[in-house]
Amino acid sequence: MPDREELFVVCKEWLFKADNDLANAAHTLKLGASCPTDTVCFHAQQCVEKYLKAVLVL
Repeated sequence: MPDREELFVVCKEWLFKADNDLANAAHTLKLGASCPTDTVCFHAQQCVEKYLKAVLVL
């Protein structure tokens, strides 16, 4: 089994990637009427999935 420090590193990597997905979704929403909502939904779903993976790693 990996040591605790390794698990924290992996968890932080998942959180970093999740934060990037969230930032991308938030930025895309600022496009207003021309916002591609499917892209926002995709990044929001990816964000949640990565946050859950971080929890499962812990």
